[in-house]
Amino acid sequence: MNLSVRPLIICATVAAVVSAMMTGSVTAHPPTNPFDNTIFAPIRDEAGFTIGLETVTDGLTSPLRGVPAPGEPGRMYVVDQAGKLWAVDLATGAKTVFHDVSSRLVVLGVIGPGSFDERGFLGLAFHPGYRSNGKFYTYTSEPTSGPPTFATTLPAGTAPDHQNVVAEWTANRPGDLAAGVNPASRRELLRIDWPQFNHDAGDITFGPDGKLYVPTGDGGGADDSDVGHSGDGNAQKITVPLGKILRIDVDARTSPNGQYGVPADNPFAATPGAVREIWAYGFRNPFRMSFDTATGILIVGDVGQNDIEEVDVIVKGGNHGWNRKEGTLCFDPNGANPGVATEDCSARPPLPSGLVDPVAQYDTHHEGHSVIGGFVYHGTAIPFLKDRYVFGEWSRLFTLPGPDNYGRLLYIQQHKLTEGRELKKIQEFRNFPEEAARLGLTNPAQPPAFFEQTLSVLGLGQDARGEVYVLGNRTGRPFGTGGVMLKIVAAHR
Repeated sequence: MNLSVRPLIICATVAAVVSAMMTGSVTAHPPTNPFDNTIFAPIRDEAGFTIGLETVTDGLTSPLRGVPAPGEPGRMYVVDQAGKLWAVDLATGAKTVFHDVSSRLVVLGVIGPGSFDERGFLGLAFHPGYRSNGKFYTYTSEPTSGPPTFATTLPAGTAPDHQNVVAEWTANRPGDLAAGVNPASRRELLRIDWPQFNHDAGDITFGPDGKLYVPTGDGGGADDSDVGHSGDGNAQKITVPLGKILRIDVDARTSPNGQYGVPADNPFAATPGAVREIWAYGFRNPFRMSFDTATGILIVGDVGQNDIEEVDVIVKGGNHGWNRKEGTLCFDPNGANPGVATEDCSARPPLPSGLVDPVAQYDTHHEGHSVIGGFVYHGTAIPFLKDRYVFGEWSRLFTLPGPDNYGRLLYIQQHKLTEGRELKKIQEFRNFPEEAARLGLTNPAQPPAFFEQTLSVLGLGQDARGEVYVLGNRTGRPFGTGGVMLKIVAAHR
């Protein structure tokens, strides 16, 4: 494999694995885990609730999210990282390509074809009025091809790795898959320079207020401290759009580029010099997020650096900590060495006041390598899960180019995320490995390594009835046809 496709500044975990590949010694951790002495937030081993899984559809590539369209309760639209937008019949599993943005994407495969990547087709949101206006929105990683909406964070003369773009499209006849999408309807709302390939976030969604929420990672690299990270980080600065959750009005045209509006009640809408679109800040990679359909709270899974994965309930105008904190701990970029979370906060200046801690957290490396935000369950098939937050973990092992089929399904024990100030208890669903094997998703020829095989958990979905679905593939890579959508069901008897 060609490891010199292009120069990259990549996160500490990826860098370590690439180095191992170059020396011919790819061994997943443990035992090669460099952070073995920092177990801050283990998932306790008490038995969790037992679930079953049913295959809804397969033959996908790298499915990241399932999104229902208004007025179509029997269908789920699936975001496939390689560029296809699938419409899936939930009763039959039949799938149809409704839209395809693959021609707009950067070439995927960070170290060549078939390898890991965080870029691609990452997000989808249907306008609340989709049934009548046909409008929907995509978040894509595209080659640099136009001026950014916001001032770049990169030094003069330094090109971005890519640009992440939010665009509007219009379906010809909403609900009629055969009518397709009018390609000439594309309208570009946001285009943001991205310093590195990673931390792209992208899980756009409309809130109960009818506004579009756009999560952005810190720009990639590691520790929020590489080229294009404003010296001491992007996430803490309200003058840059990276490391934020942005909030815009897609039905207005008052922004400087004339393509959207900035709601007057955004917390920094009247702050001189601030990015007026910011709703909340201090994020590393808020990859997947959702609004609780019962309470309206916004819940984000913010992917950790080297020590802590976290679940956040978003506060308007809130500073959620990165890169001054990782989870509830302080964060030390640690100079030229990998950054670390620490209970010792003396290595950096005093923390800003009012930082918002996560509602739950678990240990990176020992428990997994990327929290996958999910949904508060409001279905009827599994009464135990009612009002509990269901989410995932990408993989307990991380090797390149793969496989990484060691994902986990998790839930928070407490019913109310906002009740009390204590960290909520994370539990792991039982039976995921057994169900994955029963459905033929594991590779019997692959040694079990340190954990039982499941699949790479890449995203979740929630249908119009509140049932929850798991999306993933066997490799964690945006290539092939091993992607599946599974429904979480009551345990098989």
